[in-house]
Amino acid sequence: MKAKINYKYAVISTVFFSIFFILACQQSGQQKTKSVYVDEEFKSLFYTDSGGITGADGIFSVPLSDGSSVFFLGDCFLGTVKNGARDYNTTMLRNAFNVINEEQTNASAIYLGEYDNPITLMHPVNEPGDSTYRWHWPGHGFVRNDTLYVFALNLYNEPTAKVVIDKNIEDQDDVDKLTEDMFAFRLRSIDLLTFTLPDFTHIKTYSKVGFDYSGRSIDLGNCVMVDGDYVYIFGTENLPGFSKIHVARVLYNSKNFTEGWEYSTVDGWDTNIMNSKPIEIDVSVSEQFSIFKYNDKYILLTQERAGTDIYTYVSDYPNKDFKNKKFIYHTPDHDLDSTKRIFPYNALAHVQYIENNELLVSYCVNSRRVRDVFENIDNYRARFLRVPMELILNEDKQE
Repeated sequence: MKAKINYKYAVISTVFFSIFFILACQQSGQQKTKSVYVDEEFKSLFYTDSGGITGADGIFSVPLSDGSSVFFLGDCFLGTVKNGARDYNTTMLRNAFNVINEEQTNASAIYLGEYDNPITLMHPVNEPGDSTYRWHWPGHGFVRNDTLYVFALNLYNEPTAKVVIDKNIEDQDDVDKLTEDMFAFRLRSIDLLTFTLPDFTHIKTYSKVGFDYSGRSIDLGNCVMVDGDYVYIFGTENLPGFSKIHVARVLYNSKNFTEGWEYSTVDGWDTNIMNSKPIEIDVSVSEQFSIFKYNDKYILLTQERAGTDIYTYVSDYPNKDFKNKKFIYHTPDHDLDSTKRIFPYNALAHVQYIENNELLVSYCVNSRRVRDVFENIDNYRARFLRVPMELILNEDKQE
């Protein structure tokens, strides 16, 4: 005897099953889709309230052979933090290193002098008879054998660039003077410094590497990648209203990394920097940015210049054809600041800390009022994010 089918209920059951199946798939998809989140643990590891770095920007990183990583810091502070603030007399170092051990349990600051009287680690070499005050802001770097190579911007004071404090001279305090000094500078050249590993003893400073900066003002050294036979050296050219990335390269087995540079023309490579052509993307790039290789792809990560959003692009080449633009994260710090003085900048990737297929990304935070970085240490501490690699590599177009 044939079973009698109630088509009415069969259709209803089918509809309900379809809805249930769709919802289940959506929930499953939602569970699988990861999002960017803040990594407070790494921030707590990186900064300390006593005995180490209490605040800094820059924070390029290079992995070392023993499993540790060295971070290159720009302007930074040591000292003791009390009630979330630092003393106004705390010395500001122009640069230092911060080493995270392999177990990620300890951060060790590398600088000259003593903890109670610290001295900036890297100093430019002046030519004979030149007494100009100069300092280094570190760029990125790389390791070959037991030597660490660090690119650095060679800066000097320039009165025409000075920020004028709207106070009488007799009313200005040390913080006001620090404000003037911090922003009264020009860039002279790109230098390359070498250090022994694992003790970070300075070996030599090579001035004016690769090219004449006055002839083509590209801040090369703000990103470095070793790939195959070459060291790729990336930098920003700050054009009116828009900044672009240029690419140089030098052989990894070179005896002297300050010579023999080639520059990307997109179609090839040329020894004349005047023929250098930039990577074309639709975001004005930050001064500091990252380009790194992941599996067989090259990934470009940058924060929009003078903006709050972080983006990535993907290419099959290190010097061209970056596509698949992805919005990664909106930095909320300026939005949350009632004074609107706090600003985020210079997002960077730290590839050696990919865990659970999540990339570690940092971005810096600072204030337009120098006094703020003394009154609240969090106003000068980088934020750290975890970014799922699938978010970067997924080729679905974003709305």
